[in-house]
Amino acid sequence: MRKKVAAGVVGILAVAGVGAGTWVAVADDDGTTARGACGGAAYELTVEEDDGGLELSYELQSSGPGEVWTVEVTQGDATVLEGERTTDEDGELDLDAPVDEGGATAFRVTATPEQGEPCVASATR
Repeated sequence: MRKKVAAGVVGILAVAGVGAGTWVAVADDDGTTARGACGGAAYELTVEEDDGGLELSYELQSSGPGEVWTVEVTQGDATVLEGERTTDEDGELDLDAPVDEGGATAFRVTATPEQGEPCVASATR
C-alpha cells in the first residue's frame, strides 16, 4: 500500500515538475526516470532492466507532427545511437536503445529540432 501511495505522489510531482519547466528524477531497483521540459517540448528518459539487459527509452512531446529532430544518445563518453527522427501525428518522438549493462552509468539524450535549441535529458543509474 505504501509503495502505491508513494508512486502516486511521485507521479503527481513529476507532472507538476514538467508543467513548471523543471525536471524530476526518480530511481528504483528496476530503473531510473528523468522528466523535464525545454523549448516548448516535454520529455521522459528512462533507463531500466529489460529481458536480462538494460534499455534506454526516450519520449519527447513536441508542438506538432512532422518535426525533424537530430538525436544523439550517449552512455558515458560512448555514442549509443544517433540520427534523425520525425515526430508522429501526435507530435511525439519515441525511441528505444539497448545499452551496455556493464558500462558507464551516466546517460544523455540530446534532441535538437531543425529550428531551435537542443533539448538535453540526462539520467544516472
